[in-house]
Amino acid sequence: MLTHKDNQFYLNGEKFDIHSGAVHYFRSFPEQWEGLLTKLKNCGLNTVETYCCWNMHEPEEGKFCFEGMLDIERFIQTAQKVGLYVIIRPGPYICAEWDLGALPGWLLKDPDIRLRSKEPSYFSKVENYMAQLMKHVTPYLETKGGPVIMMMVENEYGSFGNDLEYMNESARLLRKLGVDIALGTADGHTLMHLNGGHTDYSYLGIDFGYTHNLPDTHLQPALSLRPDEPLLHAEHWIGQFAHWGNKPQAYAAEYVANEVKEHLEKHVNFNLYMFHGGTNWGFNAGANSVIVDVKGDPNKRVFAPDITSYDYDAPLNEWGDCTPKYFAIQKEMEKHLGVTLPKPAPIETQVIGKVALNETASLFDNLENIGAHFTAINPRCMEHYGQSQGYILYRAQITTKQKVKTLIFTDVKDRTHVFFNGVLRGVIYRNDEKQYLDVDGWMDEGGTLELLVENLGHINFGPDMLLGDRKGICGHVIMSILPSPRQVIFNWDVYTLPMNNLQLLEYKGEGRKPAFYRGTFKAEKKLDCFIHLDHFTKGFVTVNGFNLGRFWNVGPQQSLYLPWPLLKDENEIIVFDEEGCLGTPEVEITDQHILNSFKSNAEAETVV
Repeated sequence: MLTHKDNQFYLNGEKFDIHSGAVHYFRSFPEQWEGLLTKLKNCGLNTVETYCCWNMHEPEEGKFCFEGMLDIERFIQTAQKVGLYVIIRPGPYICAEWDLGALPGWLLKDPDIRLRSKEPSYFSKVENYMAQLMKHVTPYLETKGGPVIMMMVENEYGSFGNDLEYMNESARLLRKLGVDIALGTADGHTLMHLNGGHTDYSYLGIDFGYTHNLPDTHLQPALSLRPDEPLLHAEHWIGQFAHWGNKPQAYAAEYVANEVKEHLEKHVNFNLYMFHGGTNWGFNAGANSVIVDVKGDPNKRVFAPDITSYDYDAPLNEWGDCTPKYFAIQKEMEKHLGVTLPKPAPIETQVIGKVALNETASLFDNLENIGAHFTAINPRCMEHYGQSQGYILYRAQITTKQKVKTLIFTDVKDRTHVFFNGVLRGVIYRNDEKQYLDVDGWMDEGGTLELLVENLGHINFGPDMLLGDRKGICGHVIMSILPSPRQVIFNWDVYTLPMNNLQLLEYKGEGRKPAFYRGTFKAEKKLDCFIHLDHFTKGFVTVNGFNLGRFWNVGPQQSLYLPWPLLKDENEIIVFDEEGCLGTPEVEITDQHILNSFKSNAEAETVV
């Protein structure tokens, strides 16, 4: 069992230093795990750390999944086979730039719920989930002969709140469920973070990075609170994620190598975040609430959705290939260990070429096929209808002979295409200063108003997620004849569109946009490749029924990763585009990934 004495960890009585890297099992495929973990081992590290994702393990309340890429037991077994110890971060909240920090969206159906609290309406759900998760984890604890040496309690709670009784209750729950190994927490390095996020039962872990070295000022707050404990850098940030419309920030390999060197010299235990980032599959990319001007109003924030790739500028890139950062870290570990470590061979990728998308299905022609229908006096958020991710459509009839001048939206989350009588009239995005449309006579004769709203990812970090970042039309839609009167639009038809049942689509040819475009392609080799969508604007892609994630031509990501385990001899690809295809309906599948590019027609659009 992991214990400590005089600032030193001991594992079963022997001195032990944690040299860990983060690899999230749910961001890659099981067939890739052994290769990823072997590379981590060959970099000189002795431990792998992973979060657990509640929203995927329990996509519907009471219905659990621990199979395929969610087979956490197989992941732990693979780590043990390779010769690694394991740190588990079960949450329930994990941040991780994952949708709602991996809290399931169905929690938000309760309008009064307080997330990350000990209120029974929330914590009872946590207890049910943790009881199921621990059935798959506790057999592999180090005390039972397994590789799991530490489990973290909640995550970065000091960046959210300061309810230490909630944190202590979270630790007690793990003990109640049979977790008899060392516990830890992970928080920012300041006293505010640590005082708000610690427990009475856990080691203090600190999170920071991008410092070019290992500043004593970042270590001292933890030492002042726990002077006898080993220093644990629970998240050593060595790369960074990216938001749509913003240039990714690279972090140089030489800086990371120097930081690793200082950790080793100062005897600081560390976990490299991320060692392999992977991919935010489907609609699982999260979002942040970002302050606009740090010198101005602290409440002036904008919504910043994350891109699909979680490459993270990590030692292993999105598809698991070694980057210069990998070899820079390996070199420092070789010096420390006094050994020569294996140099992994590059991963081979493939070119498939252009793929024609010969079949088209209009979204509006398929609402009854892939959507669940509801009626409502007022529009309600998608979570009210039991939907967590995807799109939602609202439809209302407008009376004839009204000289409407503006159409006002009081709470749109996140991005809404406004159609009237089948014609696209505008797009409202929650970050837009202008939350209304000028009506230039197009509503005078009345007709059908349709609002297609996209959920771009629930906010996953900080106090902004306390009440839940609900999606859809969360307020009212108002017609106005300036300066008055104003009139709320009532009586709506609502179609929930989680986009998880595309096998029900009927391809009837060109119709009203948005549309789905389907094609097939052969793959003679089981090798990674990348889908380029030059003729499309914004949407998502599925291959063989698996949602690879969102694309958006605002950049910086201009291609989607297609992992080799998904490929068959014959493959189906479906592209959904909110604007419709801008040219020839085709994609190109190549051996090159583009994660840092802005097309000329999108450079001026900054999402954040």
